[in-house]
This record gives sequence, structure tokens and C-alpha cells, in this order.
Amino acid sequence: MTKLVLASCTADLYLYVDHLPTSAQDVKVISRQMALGGCGYHVSKACPDSILVCPIGTGMYAQFVKEKLLSEEIETIMPMVSQKNGVCICLIEPNGQRTFLSSHGAEYFYTPQMLVDLPQADWIYISGIDLEEKQNQCLIDYCAKTSSKIFFAPGPRISAIPGVLKQMLDLKPVLHMNKEECEAWCQCSFQEGMVSLFEKTQKPVIVTDASRGSYAYDGKKLYHEVEEAVVTKNATGAGDTHAASCLDSLSQKMPFDEMLRRANRASIQKITQGKEEL
Repeated sequence: MTKLVLASCTADLYLYVDHLPTSAQDVKVISRQMALGGCGYHVSKACPDSILVCPIGTGMYAQFVKEKLLSEEIETIMPMVSQKNGVCICLIEPNGQRTFLSSHGAEYFYTPQMLVDLPQADWIYISGIDLEEKQNQCLIDYCAKTSSKIFFAPGPRISAIPGVLKQMLDLKPVLHMNKEECEAWCQCSFQEGMVSLFEKTQKPVIVTDASRGSYAYDGKKLYHEVEEAVVTKNATGAGDTHAASCLDSLSQKMPFDEMLRRANRASIQKITQGKEEL
């Protein structure tokens, strides 16, 4: 089952700090590290038989992304863009929580021409963060014309893409988000939100809730699976990894409880990686 991952791949600059700075405060960085990141990278890395489609621009960050992608065992299509790549600064606290400061560049710049000759896929993964950029309306238009199943992760900036959310619901996608995102979108408890969203799409709705596990709703039953607690070293990419595992499981028609257990384990493996393992 082939999956197209239409999502950005970024240069992530990890800054490990003992606490987040407040206004005008001076905080010392304990250690730093540059790594490949972005929804597109994390999803394609964790989802077998996927093809990552991510624009590449110019500049030092573009060169870093290109070299790293070529060294990975990921099938990748990299359309070239004339503008510079941006960078994502990731502040990592001692508890592993991350805060992003994103400077968007060429990696978020899709065009209709990039999508013309893409291979036919059984599934398409698309993320809300990429759809914040107005020119990426072409991604929605592409999904609307394809016969592929759609897997959509709206992401944390729900309030920035209200029009996009309506358009994506019309495509009847499988939805994947965390509890906070679901409640912000639906303005109710996430359990009620999952039911409401299913009524609009008639497709599975998947919600993660950190150490409290993850949920899936199929219109008949609410599934819930929890794993043993672990020490989080870096939560970056955990949600993307969970989504990727769910996408792969759905493509194999795996039972929902097994899908959630598998995705939980993949996410745990991601958050327990140390700096030296990135």
C-alpha cells in the first residue's frame, strides 16, 4: 500500500535549556544539536512504503536537509524552489517537552506543478501546518481530485486554519490529533468531539492524550489503549510518529486496538531517544 506524504521537512535546531525564558530573560543553552525534522520527515520515517514529497530551496538549511534526506532510507521527491529554506528552533526542557519557533521558507512552498506527475497512491498524508501557507491550497485541490484515501493531522494551530479545516472535512479524511487540538477544534470534550467529527467524515477519528494513551472512534465504539509510563527525553515528532504508525496500520486493515497499541509503542520509542540517538 503506497502512501504519499505531502508535508514539509525541516532543519531543526534543538536547544536544550533548563527552563523556558520569560521576556527579557537570559537563559543559557545546556547543549545544542541540528537534526532533520518536520512532519513530513517524521511521518515518512515511521511509515513503510511511503514517498515523501517535500520542496527544497537554497541556503545552508536547505543543503543540510537535502544531504540528510539523501542519507536516509526514505523514498523522496524533492522539487526545487528558488527561495531559502527556513529553520525550526526547538527549545527542549528537562522533562522532554518542546516549544517550537518556526521560520517558514521554501520547505513549505508547494505549487500545482510539483503535484502533476506524482505517482498514484492508496493513501495521502497531509498536515495542517503546511496548509497555513496560502499557496498550499494546491495540496487540498490535489487531494480533492485524487481517488486516494486521505489521512489528515490538523496540528496545534487550529485557530489559524478555520477555512482549511472545513475544506478538509469535505474530503472525508481519517483524522489524527491530540486531545487539546480536538477540544480546541470542537469546543467540547474530546470524546464528544470525536463523535462529532466522525459524523462529518464517516471515517475513523484518532486522538492521543500523552501518558494517558490514545483513542480511536469508528462510529460504533471508542477504543482506548495505554502503555506503561516512560521518561521523556525529547517529545519532538512523537505525534507525527504515532500518526504514521496509525496510517500504516490502517493501510493493512489492522484492528483498531492493535493499531493503537502499535502506535503507542512507536511514539514511546521516539520520545525516549536521547540527543546522541537523533
